[in-house]
Amino acid sequence: MNLNEVNEKLSDVFGTPFSDILEFEKIIKKNDYKNLLELGFAHGKSSVFFATILKENSNETDKGHLTTIDLRSAKNRKPNIEELLSAFDLNDYVTVYHERISYNWRLMKLIQENKEPIFDFVYIDGAHDWYNDGFAFFLVDKLLKPGGAIIFDDYNWNYSTSVSLKNTDFVKNMDEDEKTIPQIKLVFDLLVKSHPNYENCHLINNDTAVAYKKSKIQERKLKNLKNLKSDYSFLIESAKRTIFLDLNAVISSLRF
Repeated sequence: MNLNEVNEKLSDVFGTPFSDILEFEKIIKKNDYKNLLELGFAHGKSSVFFATILKENSNETDKGHLTTIDLRSAKNRKPNIEELLSAFDLNDYVTVYHERISYNWRLMKLIQENKEPIFDFVYIDGAHDWYNDGFAFFLVDKLLKPGGAIIFDDYNWNYSTSVSLKNTDFVKNMDEDEKTIPQIKLVFDLLVKSHPNYENCHLINNDTAVAYKKSKIQERKLKNLKNLKSDYSFLIESAKRTIFLDLNAVISSLRF
């Protein structure tokens, strides 16, 4: 079953817009990404799309895999992720985690279990706030391979316009700027764009942002440039000292 067929069957299920999924497919296939991480899956609609992309792009040696994380409350959704994955026979392509408070706890465990980065594509569509996703970015950075991509959904979303949250006590008790400022935009603009590991940070559309982690080759080039700068500084300082000593010698000889 291809993406269009999946989309037709899931048209009534809430989740990531299909136009976004098609953009993600281009990125995944262009870069041959095989190990995906998703933070926030809700019903699991986007998870089914990602698993379908992996299945279409699989080969005998590597079929690819999606690790997806959300809260335990997601089990109560109708339909839930387990039901959708089973319906499309995609369970073998996905590992699902349900956490009590935040996906950040599972990210900590993944960092503990893996000495090296394990993912080459990350999609963050969960908490949508500075507190969770700001921290999640730094945790994900430890798990994302050089050359990998990280995508943030809901770049312009804010609490004050959320139909499901704006009238809750949780939001009503927020300061005004906390309600109205798009917090994913803060994470992307203040943390991701300024991070030395990332480049080509831009919007895919009005509400979705992507950044690419620099490859090892680029990291080595930057390191070499820094070393070269250090070497030049040393040479300049050495030249200054030599000129100063020679000048002193000339002055001393003139005194006699």
